[in-house]
Amino acid sequence: MQKLSHHISLLTFASMTFLSADAFADVNVDIDLSKAEHHYANVTMSLPESVKSSIDLKLPTWRTGRYEILNLANGIREFSVEGDNISWQKVDKDTWRLTGDFKSGVEVSYQVYSNQLGYRTRHVDDSHAFLDASGVVMYTEETRDDKHIIQLNTPKEWRSVSGLVSGDNAHQFIASDYDLLIDSPIETGINEFHEFTVDGREYELVIWGKGNYDSEKMVKDLKVLVAQGNTIWSDYPFERYVFMVHATSGARGATEHLNSTIIQRSRYSFSERKDYLQFLGTAAHEFVHTWNVKQYRPEGLVPYDYQHENYSNLLWLAEGSTSYLQNQLLMRGELMTTKEWLKSLSKSINGFKRKPGRDAQSVAEASFDKWISEGGDYDKNHSVNIYSEGFLVSWMLDFDILEKTKLKKSYRNVHDVLYKEYSIPKTFNDQDVLTVLKKVTGDSYQSWWQKNVDGHAKPDFDKLLAKAGLEISYGKEDKKKAWTGLSTSSHSNGLLVRAVEKGSPAWQAGFTTGDIIVAVDGLRMADKDLKKRLTNFKPDTDVEFTFFRRDQLMTKTITLAAMPKSELKVQAMKDASKAQKAFFKAWTGLDFPEKKAEEKKK
Repeated sequence: MQKLSHHISLLTFASMTFLSADAFADVNVDIDLSKAEHHYANVTMSLPESVKSSIDLKLPTWRTGRYEILNLANGIREFSVEGDNISWQKVDKDTWRLTGDFKSGVEVSYQVYSNQLGYRTRHVDDSHAFLDASGVVMYTEETRDDKHIIQLNTPKEWRSVSGLVSGDNAHQFIASDYDLLIDSPIETGINEFHEFTVDGREYELVIWGKGNYDSEKMVKDLKVLVAQGNTIWSDYPFERYVFMVHATSGARGATEHLNSTIIQRSRYSFSERKDYLQFLGTAAHEFVHTWNVKQYRPEGLVPYDYQHENYSNLLWLAEGSTSYLQNQLLMRGELMTTKEWLKSLSKSINGFKRKPGRDAQSVAEASFDKWISEGGDYDKNHSVNIYSEGFLVSWMLDFDILEKTKLKKSYRNVHDVLYKEYSIPKTFNDQDVLTVLKKVTGDSYQSWWQKNVDGHAKPDFDKLLAKAGLEISYGKEDKKKAWTGLSTSSHSNGLLVRAVEKGSPAWQAGFTTGDIIVAVDGLRMADKDLKKRLTNFKPDTDVEFTFFRRDQLMTKTITLAAMPKSELKVQAMKDASKAQKAFFKAWTGLDFPEKKAEEKKK
């Protein structure tokens, strides 16, 4: 009967009085993709009967996993209602108010322009459709808890995949409620499909788009990756999981969902090791989210409010800790080598050192303000990032726990307790995390929290690394190079200033974003390579820069500062102790990177 209700008209629906009301307690959603080449998805929704005289249909204004107002209703057109004595009007940007008699249910139709691939909300073309319900399917407060049955009308050669339970045919999916639907995107189209089983759980990999990927290797490595969940958590919260991959052009990024993820990468960014490792890191990140965020979530995010911002000062734990734990999965599955891990850690440390915003904003403040974060030069100079700085705070916590418990417990244990004791519908706040930390270590973290979470974290990297037998190096020769603090890109008239590091020589000289540098020391920037040009000068030298600002030619003098010529590098100490090596092993799961005999002789 549920299948029939997709296609019967409202009048027929009203006349079939021999059927019980419960048979129509479902929300039926038909999505017609027959005009995919124009990016159209035509949606028809059949809502169950209601005794109310007014119903508000809403489309979310943001989507889960992206803490940003997206105004998704901007693609809705041709809204209509079928039914006697029912009228409607749009009352705000996301809400359509229906008024009338709904005792026999109601059917609404609308068109969704679906060309937001990079937002990972909705994208429809002649080869596929990616549908995140937040950008496609409306809801009412009354039907949010009702079963939703999604029926797709697709070209016959298309394959449809979702983390949702399948219905009566290959293009039908069933969600027990709207919240499950929101968290279970659908990928349908011409795609490559793989299935595999690990420890009794089923996994699927669906790839849309051509590229230089090796899908057999992806399956092989994903098998290893998903088996590492029990190195952090006591069990798995799903029996089936879907990896969706878009090999495309332009769009990149990923989003976690309840038992699936969507990963977008350039079609040519899979074959080189560094690119492939980024793919594995992204897959690991989204897989960690299956627990962290999808099973246990900070206060303020449960239940989701789809029409407004959902504030929390713990987004650093939701995202930054996930970035930290993703590497735990990769290392413990030996999908990342020690050398690759140390290189990644070096990049994180260097990024923190080059971010003046670390003294202006805490990770707690960055979490709360994520909804208004814009990125770019201002954020780097005056803000921190819930991902990168959240990673560092997580690392500091991990080391402190390892040390306090004599390597018996780690930050992984904290997340397992959060999973076991604070899973949805429960939530957790700062005090709950402090309670868990005390449970794991026996010590209070109140002052630590005030200093590093509510305050501006100032990690002593030398001291931290030494615990695991590591140290920072800038190469064998301690050479310096000239440094301005400018970040530039090529411009038709010269070099466009994209960023100026706060406190740097260029900042002190008064440079700002948008300046166009045309000459250095009286000579035109012919090759437009500032780094190369600066090799002609020594630190502490005064150099004249000629530039355009507001189309006016100006000059300013920058006193060049000194910067290590070689990149910051984390490496193993030559004479690390057994205790340091044991710490490294407990931290990463990998063996300590021993120096080769010939290297020691040198």
